[in-house]
Amino acid sequence: MPMSLPGFDGTGHKVETMDLVVFTTVVRTGSLGAAAAELRLSMPSVSVRIASLERKLGAPLLVRSARGSTTTPAGERLNDYAQRCLDLLDEAAIAVTAHETQRLVLAAPASLGDVVFPAALAAVAGKPITVHCRVAHSGEVVGRLADGSVHAGFVMPKVPLRALRSEPISRSPLVAVCRPDHPLAGRRRLRVDDLARTGVIVYRWGRDAQELAASLEHPERGLDAPIHTTGLPSTALRMALDAGFVAVVPRFVAARSVRDGDTALLPLGFGGWRVDVQFVYASATADRLGVRTLLDHLPAIRATFDQN
Repeated sequence: MPMSLPGFDGTGHKVETMDLVVFTTVVRTGSLGAAAAELRLSMPSVSVRIASLERKLGAPLLVRSARGSTTTPAGERLNDYAQRCLDLLDEAAIAVTAHETQRLVLAAPASLGDVVFPAALAAVAGKPITVHCRVAHSGEVVGRLADGSVHAGFVMPKVPLRALRSEPISRSPLVAVCRPDHPLAGRRRLRVDDLARTGVIVYRWGRDAQELAASLEHPERGLDAPIHTTGLPSTALRMALDAGFVAVVPRFVAARSVRDGDTALLPLGFGGWRVDVQFVYASATADRLGVRTLLDHLPAIRATFDQN
């Protein structure tokens, strides 16, 4: 008789790949109906898959309502593992036919991806290396390095690195930018109090971001001049361009838009607030061709941040 293990129900039936595909699609689309439409399945089929998965794992995974489906705490935990499993299956299918190349799985937060992924791909150009770029927040990058599903990554500050090796990449100061036609653009001198009558959006890079946002509060700030935070610096820049906000972001994020004339840099300093970026990898992957190549090209990757 088959052994009963986590991921098996009482009769020994395994969780199927399609179970995970259906579940992750429901989580991403927000409802069973939307998932059924995307996967070209009937609504009852999706419902049966989810019920079967919950039975096999012994825990409710979704909360269903008229407005859609949301994950339970157990479902939220499963979603990360399920996505990793599906990613690995996709990579395995590619690796089977890529006989002459070595796979490199690289992870970074979305806020760094626009800078680090192109720099990494440039570093391995001409090498027999196939790179798979994964987006994950810093804590997830560390977790995936620990379980071996990622070979190397880039993270931001105050993430426990456990037994990982790390190399500093950048210490980027926070800067304020706005549209060139903003009333504050072109001023030679500004104080933080000068931001009291304009909307501000602060990139939320870590716990310190909330403290920075709080420091911008002012008695004269009204409802028409809110302070928002966002986990994506690209969103902050978009709000500056489309809604006339002042965006507070790392210098490396703002540099291209300033250089192209889309935004203007304001003469404001934010003390010691900086965004630290590190390259991290496990000792077990240090000799992997892709990791060695990136280590050899760290000066060029650092220069990318400096240029930005």
